[in-house]
Amino acid sequence: MISLVPKHQLGYILPILVADPVFHQFYRIAPADCMLVGHPINLRSFTVEGVEKGLEEFWPAFDFLVNRGVHRIVQGGIPLSAAIGRPRVLALLEEGRRRSSIPFDADYEEVIDAFKALGVRRIAMAAKWSDPLMKGVSDYLAHAGLEPLDWINDAHTYREVMEIHPQAGVDMALALGRKAFQANPRAEALLLAGGAWLSLEVVPVLEAEFGRPVVTNPSATFWRALQQFGCKAREPGLGRLLDGLPGPGNGKR
Repeated sequence: MISLVPKHQLGYILPILVADPVFHQFYRIAPADCMLVGHPINLRSFTVEGVEKGLEEFWPAFDFLVNRGVHRIVQGGIPLSAAIGRPRVLALLEEGRRRSSIPFDADYEEVIDAFKALGVRRIAMAAKWSDPLMKGVSDYLAHAGLEPLDWINDAHTYREVMEIHPQAGVDMALALGRKAFQANPRAEALLLAGGAWLSLEVVPVLEAEFGRPVVTNPSATFWRALQQFGCKAREPGLGRLLDGLPGPGNGKR
């Protein structure tokens, strides 16, 4: 009998209700014995007020994932982190680590870890959010000791983000990523931010064109999870970060 019981479970606190790109990309990357367990908190908007309302559902989502017995929990959504700021995110992580021994992180912190692992500091940014939110994205990087450069964006509302069709998301990610690299020749890497589009498809394309690494928050989250699980990505060619994962048994615990 073939067992479908997962060996590794990644708990993902989703910022929005519709998160099919996150799941689709995870199952293209993770080995067959890994499962993604998502719990949405349903931000009402990408404003500070909308994020605060969504955070009311955060700890019930966290407790659900703890009781589910997942092996790692991540707070997903750069908009959430950018809206409330890094000091508060770090406090949130500290509280979660007091509540449970399950490894717990935020996807934006995993992005920062990824840039540091890649040995880069000057970061260009591209995303589908408004200028005020992008300012928060930039401030977060600066607080972490990186050097954010200019950003390229195509502002979408919360509702518009959820309604992006798969091919439209790929096309937008590629166009914004190219513009960001072209506008920031000093950039050592690109943050292609956001989970609600199929941005991973364009990571190897942009890296080949510009010769510099590209990190998305889903790619950083999957990289960190597979490190902990001691797994390599299911297939190569998804960018420098994921291709650099160690072999089985050598993951970071």
